[in-house]
Parts: sequence; C-alpha cells; structure tokens
Amino acid sequence: MSRRYIQIVLILFIGIAAGFLGGYLFKQSSKLKEVNRSVTLPKNPTMKSKHQKTIEEKSKIFKKDVLASITKSDNGSCLKNEEEISKNIEKKSNIKKWITDYIITPYFIEDLVEFILNNYQLPGTEHNPSDKPRLSISLRALNARYGMELVGFKIEAPSLEKARKKILQKIMNPDILKSQYDHFIDMFINELVESAQETVKVFREDDKIVERQLTKEQIKTLLVLLSDYVDDLSKVLTTISEDSRLLTNLDNYLKEEGKSTHYNFILNQITNNYKMEMEKLNENTSNRIGSEKILTELKKKREQALKNYEISIKRRERLRTKIIDIIRKRNPGLSFNSSEILYICEWVHRRIVEGQSLDKIKQIATIFNLAAEKMRQRAMEL
Repeated sequence: MSRRYIQIVLILFIGIAAGFLGGYLFKQSSKLKEVNRSVTLPKNPTMKSKHQKTIEEKSKIFKKDVLASITKSDNGSCLKNEEEISKNIEKKSNIKKWITDYIITPYFIEDLVEFILNNYQLPGTEHNPSDKPRLSISLRALNARYGMELVGFKIEAPSLEKARKKILQKIMNPDILKSQYDHFIDMFINELVESAQETVKVFREDDKIVERQLTKEQIKTLLVLLSDYVDDLSKVLTTISEDSRLLTNLDNYLKEEGKSTHYNFILNQITNNYKMEMEKLNENTSNRIGSEKILTELKKKREQALKNYEISIKRRERLRTKIIDIIRKRNPGLSFNSSEILYICEWVHRRIVEGQSLDKIKQIATIFNLAAEKMRQRAMEL
C-alpha cells in the first residue's frame, strides 16, 4: 500500500469522527439551552425602600409603584427552581389582595415613623435646649399631613377633596379602623424601633457639633412619650363622646367665633372709611361741615362695632374656658395645652356635623387606648 493511499484514508477517518463529535456537541448544547430557558425569570424592578418593603402606595393621587421586585432571595441571587417560582407567584397574589383590602399603605407607616422621629427632640439638641426630652406632635400637625395631604393612603377618586371624604368615611368606621389597627400596629412599632436605632441626632457640646445614634434608653423614652400622647388623645375623645354639654358649648363657641370675626370685619371697614374721610377733609376744607357730620356718624358706628366685637370676644372666651375646664376636670394630669384640647374638640364637632356619631368617636378612642398600651408594653421590653 503506497504512502499516499494511507494518508488519504487517515484524512477521511478523521473527517468522519469530527462529524460525529460535532453532532453530539450540538445536541448537548440544545439540551443545555432548554434547561437554562426553563429557569430564567422575567426581570423585575429593584426595591426602592431602604427597608426592602414590597408595597408602596397606589392611587390617582400618589403615583408610586405598587409592587417591587420579589424575585430575588435574601442574598440577591435569582430564584432557581420551580418551587421558588410558585412561592413567588403566590406572594404576589397575596400582595394584590392586600392592596385591594387595605386603604393604608406601608408608605404611611414609614412616613409617620419619620415624622415622629423628626419631632423627637432630645435635651441639648438644636430645638430643645431644656434638660428633658420632648415629642412635639399634635393632632393639628398630624391632620395637616395625613388628613389634608393624604400621605400614604390608597384610594381611587377623581379629586383630592373626594378622596379625603372617602378615606375619612372608611377611617371613621370603627370596624374598618380596628382591622387596620390589627394589621398595622405591630408593623408600626417595629418600624419605629428599628428606624430609631438607625437615627442620628445632632448635639451641641462646648460649641462643637456632635452626632450620636439614639440609645436604647432614649428609644424607650420615645415610646413612652408617644404612648402618653396617644393615651391623652384617647381620654379627650372619650370625654367628648360621654358629655353632651361639650358639643353644646362648642357649638355656641363656634357661633360666637363667627360673630366676632364678622364684627371685626365691620369694625375694620368703618375704621378705614373714617380714615378716608379724614384725608378728604384735610385735602379739601370747602365742605368742612358736611365732612364733620360724616365723621361724627362714622365715629358712632365705630364705637358700636367695637362694643359688639368686645362682647362677642368675651362670650367666646367664656365658652372656650368652660369647654377646657370640663375636659381638664375629667382628666387630671392631662398634658395637652388649651389650644390642643380645643382643636380636638373642633375636629370632633366637624365629624358630628358631617354625620358621624359620638358612639363612633368613643370606639375610636378605645382603639387609641389599645395602641397606647401596646407601645407602653414594648417600651418596657426594651
């Protein structure tokens, strides 16, 4: 057999072997692609919240994403099997149900926690030169933030005003409020404690700026102060709901306040007219007798308007004092100032005018009392 013939046979053999090997590798590659395709998940947006929450508010007022990514495990790796995919789908389903059933969102909890921590002022900080810690919150401030701006609520409505009415109707329903309380109270307290542990306050020491994280004792104090505030709020609401004299006095107080505002407006009008006539008289003395007659008449009207205004103010303040005295006598040791007590009374009065009942106010007060006790217990555990 010639040398050339042997070379040709070897080349043919190698070619056939390479063909078989290539076909085998192609089949294996196809199988690998099918395996990879079976565990690849669609991409989801990453979490926005620093606490890795899975819900944000959704409504026509607040345009935020509702669902964040839940397709990653704690270490950030992608889910790798069908069982995890199934759990993920079930979790999304539960979240969607939660969104349907609840009008308060976790964003409300986060914002409320931030609001409370911002208004917790320790001794020696810029806003609290005293030697005692204080929590500077009020129903007026809370109502402005959450009752007017609706921060953290989920509701569908064509306007802010209609959304506010719908939310208020639901929140004023004791059964709905209790269900919201049961769902959120532990979440709120845990979030408050965890965020407080990460909070840094700025102190002034010997003309130097010093930053410190809150200590366990300071967090405990925060919970006690917040519990005291909520408990006092509960007491005032309970007193209003149980004493019909308060609403009668408050109704008269608000009427007198309206009268005093009206008399003050008339008084200012007359005063301005009097000044204008005086300027005319100084500029043109040709009709002095006529101008003096007008000024005399205006002076009499001004004296009467001033008298009406002063009488109305006295009546208003007398009713105001009576309202506050009734509440303070029922609740000795109440920490609220007169302005806060009166604002709470006015808030209740608006709810009654809108068709709510005193029984509902009392039930809401009971829920606040439960919340206060829960926070006090958590403080004792720290």
